[in-house]
Amino acid sequence: MRPNSKNLAMRDPALASIVGAFGGKSDFGSEFGGGMIQGDDMGDDFGDDMGDDVGDDVGDDFGATALARRPSQAAMVRAWSKQRRANSRTNKRELLINPNSGSTVNIGRYSFSVNQALVLGTAAGIVASGNPDVTIRPQRVTMNAPAIGFVTVTEIKVANVAVTVGGIGDAFEYSPLGVGMSLDMPTLSPANRATVLGFYTGFVPPGFVLGTAFTFSASFKGPSSIVG
Repeated sequence: MRPNSKNLAMRDPALASIVGAFGGKSDFGSEFGGGMIQGDDMGDDFGDDMGDDVGDDVGDDFGATALARRPSQAAMVRAWSKQRRANSRTNKRELLINPNSGSTVNIGRYSFSVNQALVLGTAAGIVASGNPDVTIRPQRVTMNAPAIGFVTVTEIKVANVAVTVGGIGDAFEYSPLGVGMSLDMPTLSPANRATVLGFYTGFVPPGFVLGTAFTFSASFKGPSSIVG
């Protein structure tokens, strides 16, 4: 006896439902084969999620792009000019407390002195000599001679180079009140010396007391390496 369609369907109900042997009336078929439940749910979820996500993302991106439009050239020039002025003012203020800002070397303006002890009223030769603690390039020499004729200067030597080239000068010429008294002197390192040679005449200026001690000083001023 050959099996009919009904007999075959009863042997495998699940397969029969899939191929529609039960006419699409079983629960299994309506849930999966008919596709109503899964189709509805899938369509709703996919449509809602995709619509919300894509719509939101595109809307946000488009809105941000619209708000971040490139400024005009004139606006950019104004902003650049404003920032440039601010940077310039900042740099000027910073240089007041850190003059070497942005430099690979630290240079300051220092003073280095050599001295000679004197007794007022007693003539004596002057040999004031010494070496600095840091490298310095002197640009000016000042001397504390209180009056003309107090001390004469025969030579000023810096790093074994004489910066006076003849004759005898007066120490009062190097008064701190002198104007335009700069000299071109060699760079002086701690390994070299500065020397002032001269003579104290024994003259006692008005206001000073005969026989008292007096320290004659010659000071070399100029750019130098900063200590520390």
